[in-house]
Amino acid sequence: MADDGMPVASSTFAETIDGVYWTWIWIAIPFFIVVVGPMFYFAFKYKRKSEDEKTHPLDHHMKLEVFWTFVPTVVLIYMFWVGFKAYADASVAPNGAYEIKVTGQMFNWTFEYPDGTVTTDLGIPKDRPVKLVMSSKDVIHSFFVPEFRAKQDVVPGLYTTLWFQATREGSTAVQCAEYCGDGHSRMLTQVHVMPSGPDDKQGTFENWLVNGGLLTPLPPVQLGKKRFDSLCSSCHSLDGSRIQGPSFKGVWGRSEKLTDGSTVTVDENYIKNSLLNPQGQIVEGYPATMPTFSYLKDKDIEGIIAFLKEQK
Repeated sequence: MADDGMPVASSTFAETIDGVYWTWIWIAIPFFIVVVGPMFYFAFKYKRKSEDEKTHPLDHHMKLEVFWTFVPTVVLIYMFWVGFKAYADASVAPNGAYEIKVTGQMFNWTFEYPDGTVTTDLGIPKDRPVKLVMSSKDVIHSFFVPEFRAKQDVVPGLYTTLWFQATREGSTAVQCAEYCGDGHSRMLTQVHVMPSGPDDKQGTFENWLVNGGLLTPLPPVQLGKKRFDSLCSSCHSLDGSRIQGPSFKGVWGRSEKLTDGSTVTVDENYIKNSLLNPQGQIVEGYPATMPTFSYLKDKDIEGIIAFLKEQK
């Protein structure tokens, strides 16, 4: 957190947005004092002393009325200009911005890069404009990065855009700011800001992209845990509790009854088929709401399989 209690400003227009916010605060404070202070003073000073006391009729004061109409009007016009200028700057991405496709679905985010790589964390280069082209597969979501002061609704059947230019390296939270269902509070991911550089140099954005969205290569079980946290945890538990889908506690080797009356053993083939074609084998008693994860690479699927084998 910054000294003013706000999240640390980490994009080019974050400080502009903060400037607008504090401008309005410092305008509102004196107006509040000037209006509410005398109101309380007069309410007590001229309080009726008895039930029989009558109020003296008051005539209008032309100069005072002109003053308290003209001054607030000028202030409001100034506030509108400041806010509109900041809004316009934040709404139109500069030419040549690096474009990433964002897809929201209950309850995770996926990011597709120009080279076809798809990740569950957002990685971006530092000091370069980035434009997000966003859509939803189900309901309305809202993509929100507090440290960037960037927020935009993500709507099914429609493309919305958002841009920013990160100024600080590191990782920060991406949140869904529009209630989208039971797993809304868990619709979280990370944005990683990295310097540009050779794709064989660890820590660069290009190297992160080559590694499929991993800051460092992970063993299969750890990779599977990471993919579970970002893609599966909102619908599948690890402790036996029921959410939207079957619990993964002791799932490996378990016999599951499907909606068509057949049974299947949870093994490598079942897990892979469930990820790539989730509507093909639906466990009895659960809704057919699981989205497809056809963009997952083989190593991601193998990681998820390795992780599920560990769940006892």
